[in-house]
Amino acid sequence: MRYSKLLYIPFLLLTIACKAAKPGEPCEPPHGKFINTTVLNTCPGAMPADIPHFCFEFIFRDNGMVDVDNGFEKFRLPFKPAGDPCRFVIEGASLFGDMYFTLQGDSVLQLLDTAWTKLNTSSTFEKRYDKEGKELGFEHALNECVIAGEYALFIKGELSSHFVTIMANGQINGLKPYLGYALCYAGDCLEETDPPSRTIDLLDTRGNRETFAFKSLEGKMAIELYQLGDPIPDMKGGRSIGPMIYELRTE
Repeated sequence: MRYSKLLYIPFLLLTIACKAAKPGEPCEPPHGKFINTTVLNTCPGAMPADIPHFCFEFIFRDNGMVDVDNGFEKFRLPFKPAGDPCRFVIEGASLFGDMYFTLQGDSVLQLLDTAWTKLNTSSTFEKRYDKEGKELGFEHALNECVIAGEYALFIKGELSSHFVTIMANGQINGLKPYLGYALCYAGDCLEETDPPSRTIDLLDTRGNRETFAFKSLEGKMAIELYQLGDPIPDMKGGRSIGPMIYELRTE
């Protein structure tokens, strides 16, 4: 009897293990915004254009469609489960054909985009939220990383009497006549200056845009904005970089 009990115990453990090893159940389809944190995790030292990528943001819809934003164009494609649990396919995603991704929980996905980026690893996309629990888009997260903050203002080397607040939602306080801004991170604006430089558009009270070259020093400790030369007739970009007009310092 003693030996039969000893034989029964391993048999029982094996039975439990077999019952626990059920095939994984399929994940629920993703929903909402997922932003490219592989790209974001390199800023402010690098801008998005410096990092190989397929896109910056996905917005998954309930109707089996996903909005894709690569910074200079937006398009909508169908997606569906791809057989394995938590694996999905975006149909006709690129010149290489379909593109696959895997879900990790409900807030992280791995995009298998190595054929596009030529990198050895996939790109990570995550959900990000503000303090109120609202999903954040890629531009908001990029602004937060690169330039958002409160700064002392120097105009042509002279300390101003007030501070400038640059908000991640694209608004500016304290730099009249400018009320808003847009960072260049994709598209034709990447060729605006010669030599190439990071650029930012400042939007004034009349809705006009003025483009500046800018530098970030020691992360966001200081932001320098430089005047650009006049646009060259019948040519896109190639504008010269002039003197520094604004300097923003955190201390």
